[in-house]
Amino acid sequence: MKRVLFALCLLLPTTATAHPHVFIAASAGFYVDASARLTGLRIVWLYDAFSTLVLYDQLDLDRDGDGVLDAGDLSRIAEGETDWPPEYPGDTYLWQGGTPVALGRPQHGRARMVGDRVEVSFDLPLASPLVVTGTETSLKLFDPAYYYAYTLQTVLLPSPIPPGCQTGLRPFRPDEADERLQKQLAALSIEEIPDDPNIGARFADALRLTCD
Repeated sequence: MKRVLFALCLLLPTTATAHPHVFIAASAGFYVDASARLTGLRIVWLYDAFSTLVLYDQLDLDRDGDGVLDAGDLSRIAEGETDWPPEYPGDTYLWQGGTPVALGRPQHGRARMVGDRVEVSFDLPLASPLVVTGTETSLKLFDPAYYYAYTLQTVLLPSPIPPGCQTGLRPFRPDEADERLQKQLAALSIEEIPDDPNIGARFADALRLTCD
């Protein structure tokens, strides 16, 4: 189940094509406590200008027409993008040593305008604190169906990183096969689903946390 923007795009009067359809410049970081336990994630999504216009139109934002979103408008956006149903993982996936790590629900969600684009930010706690000493923990942001495309651009430092730990971004580097596949996906309509139900994972950047 998608966030509100996915449902709104399906209401557009013309049939849009291409997977992905929503482009997000993402930033992320790790909350690590003094005992070298990972307690949560900091996530920021900066939506593309077209998706921002969809939100403006379909949510009937800026009703006074002054070109500025008020607190009520921004609250509606933040709630729609962070009030996830229980079964929805929020396109946020965390592993430690290849084992999936359970996450909680978004907290402290807020939205703001950055130029002509909407930005949504929130904290995502772990279901329980995770000791990261002597391990590698990896975070990926991706939509399995590749309707949303995330590009991890910035590593955030929401809390001090303990001595012996470091974070690093490993960007996705497409090969020729990836590029061919992306062209095929670009021909799909909004309603069409890729054959591989987890195709978005193939194109995901990774943010890693390693600790001695």
